[in-house]
Amino acid sequence: MPWPLNDLPFLRFIPWGSLRVRLTLLNSAAVLLAMLILLLAMRFGVREALFRETEKTLLGEVREVAMSLDDFRPDSADSIASRDLLEAELRRKAASHRDRAWFLQLLDGTDTVWASPNCPEEVIHMPIDESLVETVKRFGKHRCARRLIDTREGEKLYVRIGMPDKVIEQNVDKVTWFLLPIGIGFTLLTPLAGYWLALRATQPIAGILKTAGRLKPTKLGDRLPTRGTDDELDQLSITINRLLDQVARHVEQQQQFVADAAHELRGPLAAMQNALEVATNKERSLDSYQTTLEEALGETRHLTHLANDLLLLAEVGSSLDSVFNQVCDLEQVVRQTVAMFGGNAEERSIAMTIQSNGKAVIRGDERQLRQVISNLVDNALRFTPEGGQIDLAVEASQANAEAVVTVSDNGRGVDEEHLERVFDRFFQAEAARTRGDIKRGGGLGLSICRSIVERHGGRIGLESRGVGRGVTVTVVIPLRPVRRQSA
Repeated sequence: MPWPLNDLPFLRFIPWGSLRVRLTLLNSAAVLLAMLILLLAMRFGVREALFRETEKTLLGEVREVAMSLDDFRPDSADSIASRDLLEAELRRKAASHRDRAWFLQLLDGTDTVWASPNCPEEVIHMPIDESLVETVKRFGKHRCARRLIDTREGEKLYVRIGMPDKVIEQNVDKVTWFLLPIGIGFTLLTPLAGYWLALRATQPIAGILKTAGRLKPTKLGDRLPTRGTDDELDQLSITINRLLDQVARHVEQQQQFVADAAHELRGPLAAMQNALEVATNKERSLDSYQTTLEEALGETRHLTHLANDLLLLAEVGSSLDSVFNQVCDLEQVVRQTVAMFGGNAEERSIAMTIQSNGKAVIRGDERQLRQVISNLVDNALRFTPEGGQIDLAVEASQANAEAVVTVSDNGRGVDEEHLERVFDRFFQAEAARTRGDIKRGGGLGLSICRSIVERHGGRIGLESRGVGRGVTVTVVIPLRPVRRQSA
């Protein structure tokens, strides 16, 4: 939805939809609202404080008038003299506080004895509550303090001193006019300061957008800059950089995977093409054609095995979100797999043993775990010479909550320089490629094993006891399922 202010011609040049402008508007609105509330609170507070102070002052003045009468009244019991003293004191008060518009009144009961010229009519005719010695009241738009004065003659006189509210309101208006320029200054400076702060706050985001705009699937080397402040924007940059690292590794792995797959597929296809071209070049004997077809069939089988491995690897990589709802006994899986390869081992006089300390029951994909054990046993058979031995062991550690499966053979082993790459896709040691007594594989067996084991939250490792002395592959899987996210 377009920003509504964009419809105003003189404001079209402002990018109202940008984050920094919106932050500026929000910050300015918040500051100005807080300032308006503060100014109103100050005005209200000053007004109430002045009224309370005025009421205390008025009450103090009527008390002072009462004390003055006690100090200066004549010795004779003359009520007229007492009233003259009160009137003189009230006139002096009225004259000295003329600038504050004070008005004064002297009452005898309910009758007014004397009142200043500016005393309002509503105050003059206001009845007196004789039950109170002194009080402060508001009459309309005026505030008055009243006190009872007892004369020596037993006469009750009342003194009122008051002032209009407009005097206090004028003082409050003066304070308001004093604060108004400050408010206007804040109104003008707040958007500028807010825009400057928003600009500084959004600079890292601008860098993120600039770097993200340069990213390409074929060029993922750029990374977002960090400022070392460890704030939310720095954490965002670090998180995105970590994601970019994972994406770059994934893209590199996929590129390497495609290149390795093409390399592995090119060999059998080239061999089949060469054999068929030679067979069709000229007339040949039936035996020659049969030999050519057998060679092509062998390459086809190898391609089929390679394609099945690729599909299995893709299936393992895409099923990370599946739920492990199968109960699987690893000991039983190992025994069934050994029984399946028993005929091949017996044909080559290879002894296979199984050791177990009890059931190793886990939750996982039994079909894929069986594939792991099959690949490991198949590798061991291919690299173990006739008359050799393969030892399998299954151990369930309740203390570590792990199931451990080991497959050991006394075959040719793995060179030290190749140990770090044996689980890479399509990796095959050159010696294994060139030896004719070893059945050719696709180079994906151990890679598939690692993918399946890591999917189950476990780990797999290979240890070589030296060339000609065999290897030991160790698979560790948690007894409880641990779901892993793909890298």
